Amino acid sequence: MSGTQVFEGIVGNRVVQSVLERALRSGEIPHAYLFHGPEGVGKRTVARRFGAALVTGGEAAAFERALRGLHPDLTEVEPEGAFTTIGQVREVLRLAASRPFEGERRVFVLRADTLNVQAANALLKTLEEPEGGVVFLLLAASRGAVLPTIASRAQSLRFDPVPREEVARFLAERGCREPDLAAALGRGSVGLALRYAEERELQELREAVLDAVLGPLRDFEDVHRAAGRIAGLAGKVGEKREREALSAVEGPDRAARERARRAGRAARDGAVREALGLLSTVYRDAAAIAAGAPELVINIDREEELRRVVREREGVDWAEAAVRAGEAAFDLAYNVSPEAILEVTLSELRRKTSGNSPGW
Repeated sequence: MSGTQVFEGIVGNRVVQSVLERALRSGEIPHAYLFHGPEGVGKRTVARRFGAALVTGGEAAAFERALRGLHPDLTEVEPEGAFTTIGQVREVLRLAASRPFEGERRVFVLRADTLNVQAANALLKTLEEPEGGVVFLLLAASRGAVLPTIASRAQSLRFDPVPREEVARFLAERGCREPDLAAALGRGSVGLALRYAEERELQELREAVLDAVLGPLRDFEDVHRAAGRIAGLAGKVGEKREREALSAVEGPDRAARERARRAGRAARDGAVREALGLLSTVYRDAAAIAAGAPELVINIDREEELRRVVREREGVDWAEAAVRAGEAAFDLAYNVSPEAILEVTLSELRRKTSGNSPGW
């Protein structure tokens, strides 16, 4: 199995794929890589495929087994809630100190930007003095989110957003409806674009956000209802993820139910972050239209409504509103309720974007 076959079908970031293909051909593999870049641009997919190739030597049947999570030498560590804990890292280090079960290497995939300080320090010693057959594939949303002592001991490879045209072509080949719209909404993420093309829950969430921005929020009750609707739809995303996690386990015990609950909460919070991200895109679209750059619009199916809003609300700093909507997602880190975050954000943005239009 060639390096090209290992990454077959992966969209975007061909430079990164070429670097890893050369490493597989040469056999010169660093003991640690840091794959960093925005969410949804292929870091995890590439890591799993690269890791599968490393532990199987490219043997096709074993490679497919590794991709299904059934190879004992390829371990992916999921954070427990917001963090990868020291207990999880200690288990990784215990496994790393033992010989591979089947191949010449053991490979571990971890989210480096979720390591707490104790976990990062525990991992550091192994990164400084690695075992011969161990490779760590570390993932992070940005290099700056990783402790410098960890980042400096890994080969960094940056993953960039995938061009909209490339994503649209990929979606069209899969038979997705409205591939151009889904690609635009993906904002460089193939995974997010696929979700917009296929998940009714995410489509409904977007409609609720657009209604909150493009429709009139006349008073606090309107804002309260809009925030509640968005939060409720985000909650449905979380409930669906929790059900999926439980259905994947036969006879779930208390620990499995707790993992499913955490997965559901993470999915809910992710949907709230996406709602705030969508909120930001709508204001960015308005800023682009006001600046005479409609080619930058993301919500391409609502461009005429956006033009109307820009005409009606004179003197609005749309770019500032977009920044504020994007910043609101950070409040989730403080365990503030999603509905409260949405309510405060919508109220503030309603004031910022009322312009000179009466009734706003």
